[in-house]
Amino acid sequence: MLGGCASAPTVVKCARPSGKVNVAFVGIGNRGWANVSTIAYHNDIVDVVALCDTQIGAPHTLKALQQFPDVPRFTDFRKMFDRMAGDIDAVVVSTPDFSHFPVSMLAMSLGKAVYCEKPLCNTFREAGLMAAAAKRYGVVTQMGNQGHTTSNFWQFRELVRNGFMKDVVRINAFMCDSRRWHKWNGTMREMPGGEEILPGLDWDSWQAQRPERSFSAAYLNGEWRSFFEYGTGALGDWGAHLFDAAWECLELGYPETIEVVAEEGETKCVYPMKSRIRFSFPARGAMPPLLLEWRDGVGNEPPKPAKLTEPRWSRLSHGAELYLADGRVFSRSSHDSVLLPVAGASARDPAVKKALKGFERGKYDHYESFIRAVKGETETTSPFAVSGPFSQLLAMGALAQRMGAGARLTFDRASKRFVGNAAANAFLDGPPERPGWAEYAKLA
Repeated sequence: MLGGCASAPTVVKCARPSGKVNVAFVGIGNRGWANVSTIAYHNDIVDVVALCDTQIGAPHTLKALQQFPDVPRFTDFRKMFDRMAGDIDAVVVSTPDFSHFPVSMLAMSLGKAVYCEKPLCNTFREAGLMAAAAKRYGVVTQMGNQGHTTSNFWQFRELVRNGFMKDVVRINAFMCDSRRWHKWNGTMREMPGGEEILPGLDWDSWQAQRPERSFSAAYLNGEWRSFFEYGTGALGDWGAHLFDAAWECLELGYPETIEVVAEEGETKCVYPMKSRIRFSFPARGAMPPLLLEWRDGVGNEPPKPAKLTEPRWSRLSHGAELYLADGRVFSRSSHDSVLLPVAGASARDPAVKKALKGFERGKYDHYESFIRAVKGETETTSPFAVSGPFSQLLAMGALAQRMGAGARLTFDRASKRFVGNAAANAFLDGPPERPGWAEYAKLA
């Protein structure tokens, strides 16, 4: 499914006789700890049954280990499933972007529900396979873009349904804070390596399906996001929170063209210091063609809308602004923030106020809705049927950054390939798997 705000497909539901869902966590430090602590908070419907991390015992894993001292722990998710598959109902995957793929694929093939951090992975091919596997195995899935279960999503869906937001012609989305790779100032030209592997680190499991490399601490504790091979840069990290509802409810699907308007600090292995990328989408029925422009990098915000009508509006260093054909402009920041008019309309207009506030609210937050869906009580709003194609869009933007300033890519939406560009198509597919890791792609 590509957009449309449709319901999730029929899925296999599971819960124990106790009414609780047995949850295993793969990746328990940093962002993983946030997921552990938030889901475990629902202890009336959740039992934590396994903890897995390639650095079990490292400082960033200690909070989870201390909170659940008697729960089995592993450094390799494959060993966890070999030993405990029958005791697990759902898996929460909070590893680096690239290694979401094998964990999620194996879990789904075993009939386990999967909550996966955003984006689903960092290549177009793997995101498609994850969506296909979710459909094949009929399991509950949810991507970790939390705003897709809160007011952001529900408001946008209602605005599109009642025709208030049908004529969006442009979206400016941006994340212009300093990012991890900015510390290198565009000087890292080769993938680092050659260091001694840290004690207690399962480096083989950490690398998962990606090509064999010698160890470097430059990849650990979120630093992987800096590298094309492992992460998705600012776009993959924040796009999932800034224009996810617009992409789905406006039924954008895949772009026809992607243009890298500008980049600064380009290298072949690390994301640029600044980028400006344009995605062009065709008309969808009565909805007009749409241009989505993404910007990242310090000081790289787009121009503010002209003729502001909301004097109290203060723009953050990240956000999204939607331009309508009639001149109205709406702004939001991220996650669960809702749209507000900043030009061409006033939030004090009774008709505007009614349209912006009269929408359905979800009963559960993003995490609880996942667990409740596993129990068969509700449906998720960001299942892989939706978040898989959306993650493909984010991966396309990341590979466009990799192609460099001036790149213009034409995409055949039917064949899902770039036209006349072998290098771009190779990035769609991603690098070949290491020996022993190709089996996960065959599970779709």
